[in-house]
Amino acid sequence: MRNVLITGTPRSGTTLICSLLNKLPDTVALHEPMNVWDFAECRDGGAVADLIENFCAETRTSLHEHGFAISKHVRGKIPNNVAADQVNRAGTRLRYTEHGPVSVDKPLSQNFTLVVKHPAAFSALLEVLSQRFECYAIIRNPLATLASWNSLAWFPLKDGHAPIGEKLDVDLARDLAAKSDPIERQIHILEWFYDRFRRFLPERALIKYEDLVTSRGRELAKFFPAASESEEELSSKNVNKYYDRALMTDLGERLLRRDGPIWHFYTKRDVENLLSEAGSSIRAH
Repeated sequence: MRNVLITGTPRSGTTLICSLLNKLPDTVALHEPMNVWDFAECRDGGAVADLIENFCAETRTSLHEHGFAISKHVRGKIPNNVAADQVNRAGTRLRYTEHGPVSVDKPLSQNFTLVVKHPAAFSALLEVLSQRFECYAIIRNPLATLASWNSLAWFPLKDGHAPIGEKLDVDLARDLAAKSDPIERQIHILEWFYDRFRRFLPERALIKYEDLVTSRGRELAKFFPAASESEEELSSKNVNKYYDRALMTDLGERLLRRDGPIWHFYTKRDVENLLSEAGSSIRAH
């Protein structure tokens, strides 16, 4: 049974990956289906891995016998983005997902590929989970990632908190509690994600959002061969119209002053180029 776990920095394309994988034959990808707070009640990481394996087994039974699985969804479908194209009075975007049964109406073999994604929880437990499961992570230009966090009204990361990450990693909770500036907390959280990916995943297990978009989804073929036929119409959201350009400038300057985990997978030039692109998009309008 091929059970695959997807993690990544939040707002880097984990939901997009689920949407793309659900278009492949004999593959089901679920968007944050589990109650990750149950993980905190487990005695150790091994017990969490057991819990995930049991969930996968129950999900397989449900899909074969009843044709549905539990997942976050939008009107019964796994979305490619959980942020709505609607904003509140402050100009930040709303969300529109719900949690419940999702029907899967394609043929599934006895040994179909089941994919489960939980970015923060799986990242916190990656040292153990990567020894028991196939694990992959998606990452995105750090400036675009932070800009996206700040565009969402409902997102805890906007305030510099990763609730389940802090619950499962006491060091992260302690470090964040010592910082008063939300942006500094955000950058620390981003560094925490990147550091865990570098330490507990081989580099070949990482996918860059930018590569996923430019390859029209074919980048996934490294892990899911059927994606070699992908021809999805994908466009980069790294300079999304909802991203505050003045804030992007501040975020970019702060990032460029940092050293360490931020630059494991991206370079300062990547951030500088995105800053320039964001500035160009303002002038174009």
